[in-house]
Amino acid sequence: MNLRGLLALLAGIVLFSTIEVASKLMQIGGGIAGHYPFWLAALRFIITGLVLFIPAALCSRGKAFCGRDVAALAGLGLLGVTLMSSLYHLAITFLPANVAALVFSCNPVFVVLFAPLILSEKITVRKLMAGALCLAGIAVLARDRSDGVSATGLLLMLVAIIIFALYTVLFKKMTPRYGALPITAFAGLIGGLCILPIALHFEGFPLATYGAADWWGLAYLSLIGTALGYFLFIYGIGHVEAGTGSMAFFLKPFLAALFAWMVLGEDLTLPMLIGGAFILGGMAVALVRIRR
Repeated sequence: MNLRGLLALLAGIVLFSTIEVASKLMQIGGGIAGHYPFWLAALRFIITGLVLFIPAALCSRGKAFCGRDVAALAGLGLLGVTLMSSLYHLAITFLPANVAALVFSCNPVFVVLFAPLILSEKITVRKLMAGALCLAGIAVLARDRSDGVSATGLLLMLVAIIIFALYTVLFKKMTPRYGALPITAFAGLIGGLCILPIALHFEGFPLATYGAADWWGLAYLSLIGTALGYFLFIYGIGHVEAGTGSMAFFLKPFLAALFAWMVLGEDLTLPMLIGGAFILGGMAVALVRIRR
């Protein structure tokens, strides 16, 4: 086991686990940026793409991208950043941070379901069972009306994780050609820029009214939670076993719930615990391989 890789992977997961809390804090705290989810998504990934651009260019080793490459990366950015992150940040405005993190953690299960369609992996009863358990967990959460749990938010988050799962599978398919870091930087930058027209149309131009709390929140969300988080996660996932990398996602919902309790004072209700048990059970069925 590569200790440095494992520590980087865990650090990346910890930073990812703060994104929902930081986004929610920007909505209910002293700033206003959280009330403009499209601008939040756009600025988050534009800044991330710019920060990762230099290390991504170094990783690409001077390889020139043709028109086909640019189109592929742009398409991936439209899918995984423009569509996914817009719905994701919009969903957070309707949900507690711990519930948003819990539902988004279903992503690996949908990745397992999409992989047979794109990566020629086999679909199995175990994978279908995993998807059913996660959907059952989301259904339990949808019936919970306490602590601001919204059916609209759950639906938006469900669509976001399905899109992100497809993005993840396509990302995996394109990684051998382009490299993980260049894809993250270029697709993030292109996808973030494409959110700007959506933000301008639906939310106007609120940046002039942002205060110090808003810009500090955006700096954390972009530079620490996303750019540094992605960099550490990509480094870590490349230096540990695949099973370890997959299992590390089990930490995200628990850490996010812990941070939400510490920072936002959010409590876990019984329906949240039951729904979370279904979701984590689905993740376990999908990711834990049974040795024959």
